[in-house]
Amino acid sequence: MLRSSSRLLSTRLIQRPVVMSARSQSTLDTGEVIQDPQIGDYPNLPRWSHQSRGPFGWWDPQDKRNFGETVHEEDEVMGVWAPDLHTYSPYKAVAQLAMFAGVIASFVGVVYTTYPDRPAVKRTYPEDGLKKSLGFREGDIRPRGARTEDSE
Repeated sequence: MLRSSSRLLSTRLIQRPVVMSARSQSTLDTGEVIQDPQIGDYPNLPRWSHQSRGPFGWWDPQDKRNFGETVHEEDEVMGVWAPDLHTYSPYKAVAQLAMFAGVIASFVGVVYTTYPDRPAVKRTYPEDGLKKSLGFREGDIRPRGARTEDSE
């Protein structure tokens, strides 16, 4: 039993899909083995992110890990909970954001051009917005009076 699971583990670590990317990823998924003199006797594993593993066939499906599998030294960067791997270019992301902004702008433009006028006439007041009747004085911090077309 132990022998077959280790063989399964080794074939899963060897048979990895090669993902070619035009830019560096937030989580490195290159498969290279970095020589670290401070690692000691701990196995020096290749840099494969657990996010690129398939969803099925794992003893722990949440972390995509088998029982007894050696944890990578940089598990916080290579695990499932690390920053996401992106396989698309930044130009595609900018194009999608621009398309979203264009859709929103066109919707706002359509609403702006088809929005109906007010169904009633604006209210008007005599004597400069009833300032005299409401006790307006020069130098008031909050001027008293109704709103007029000039003050809107």
